[in-house]
Amino acid sequence: MAENWDDRPDVVRSVLEWRAEQERRLPARPTPGHSRSNGNGNDHAPLLPLTDVATFASQPEPEREFLDGAQLFPIRNVVLLMGDGGTGKSLLALQLAIACTTASPWLGIEVASGPVLYLSAEEEEDEMHRRVKAICRAEDIEVERIFGLSLIPMAGQDAVLAFEGKPNRLEVTALYRSLEVTLQALSPMVLMLDNLADVFAGNENNRALAKHFVGVLRHLAIKYDCTIILLAHPSLSGLASGSGMSGSTAWSNSVRARLHLHRPDGADDDDSDARILEVKKANYGPTGQRYHLRWVQGRFVRKEATNPWDRISTSDPDRVRDLFRSTQFRANELSDNWGGYAVADLLGLDIGRGIPAKQRTAEQNRLRNDVRTYLAGWVRNKAIYVIGGLGPDRKPTQFYSANPEEETG
Repeated sequence: MAENWDDRPDVVRSVLEWRAEQERRLPARPTPGHSRSNGNGNDHAPLLPLTDVATFASQPEPEREFLDGAQLFPIRNVVLLMGDGGTGKSLLALQLAIACTTASPWLGIEVASGPVLYLSAEEEEDEMHRRVKAICRAEDIEVERIFGLSLIPMAGQDAVLAFEGKPNRLEVTALYRSLEVTLQALSPMVLMLDNLADVFAGNENNRALAKHFVGVLRHLAIKYDCTIILLAHPSLSGLASGSGMSGSTAWSNSVRARLHLHRPDGADDDDSDARILEVKKANYGPTGQRYHLRWVQGRFVRKEATNPWDRISTSDPDRVRDLFRSTQFRANELSDNWGGYAVADLLGLDIGRGIPAKQRTAEQNRLRNDVRTYLAGWVRNKAIYVIGGLGPDRKPTQFYSANPEEETG
């Protein structure tokens, strides 16, 4: 049982007095970047920038952001999309790029809308042109509707962004610097690099180099507020084991998410168009999901793809608005009072409430993704709103609401 410190004022007073004494003994904290002599030969070394954790108490908890409703692509991070040659990972990535720049779903998954920059060292512009047209025909998208998708075709050219200079250390190239200037100018939401073997001139089995290169890309992702999707081929051992790994384990350990596109085990010639997109790693979301795909008319589609909106009746948005009008539900999925749970209860869906992400079933994860899709769609269409307010603890948070300007708390 936790100690009730209100009943022990002597202990509290002693702790506070001790802390005050320690603070008096500490030297004044210099400004970050300020150097001072310490007698250890580091007279010109600046103090590292520090964050005082106590300041978090007065700040709202930042919500984790994703590019998509299935939480596959965390924003400001590097994601590996692995796949053997000829499986279609470049096509799948291009489908995602078109979805983001046309406000369309990707494999039935809602994605954020924004500009995309796609650097391809594998395909010429003509091939990219053909693929874009094929995807748009199959998805009934007008090409002129694509807003903000910029291609950098570099097939047959030197596309290296970093190479090993000194042992175990990378040096960036002039192309990397030009890429950074381009990111600054275009502010894309997504940067796609196709693929690792072309943009990284180093030993993929070298742990230090692999970690350094991912760190170089993460710097860009954070600085320019984007998701970087790095396409890569698995090694022979990665293919044999089904892990989809390539080179050193540092590649998988350093990125925040890793997806593997592969053919189904035992697939025969009659099933040559079938693929599985498997979530092999997700630091911030559920893992283990398997999306069964099929190549149809120049693009991939979900095999089991029943449209999640098919189960929504015309009266359901009104029922949800009535619910959000009468009761406060949080917009943060990590909250026990998440609005998605209320929607799931209303629709009779089991999305694994109270069950840790790694213990939920594939069906629960699929239905949970459907609920995310509904909420995102209703917010986008202004059927419901996300508003700011104060929670029961008087801390700033966000809630779902039926009204756009309602204040809570």
